[in-house]
Amino acid sequence: MDFRTEETLAVARPTDEDSFERGAALDELNIRVRSRQFRGGRLTAVMSGVTVDLREAELSPDGATISVQSALSGIDILVPHDWDVICDIGAVFGGVHGERFPPPSSAPGPRLRLTGMVVAGGLCVR
Repeated sequence: MDFRTEETLAVARPTDEDSFERGAALDELNIRVRSRQFRGGRLTAVMSGVTVDLREAELSPDGATISVQSALSGIDILVPHDWDVICDIGAVFGGVHGERFPPPSSAPGPRLRLTGMVVAGGLCVR
């Protein structure tokens, strides 16, 4: 359950860049990506809460990859419903969860690939 309010989500740092590299330690990080050719990013979180909002972004024709390294952190990745997401995240004393429906069409299209490791925390794609 997400207890954050609309006001809290509004303080997300917007970026129009096609890729990002961000980290958080003992803090909260909110990123809102608005790129029209999103290619991916690197995300490192230690004892933090992180939200990456991709709902205003468009994937590059080649797709995108986000590499995640997380310890004792919770990460939410928000994606449009029509994106195909491949999750290749290892978890040690943690978990990876998706609250999404499959893409509406079976036609192959660009994909978002999530890679990396979650240790004693969680990653949720929704």
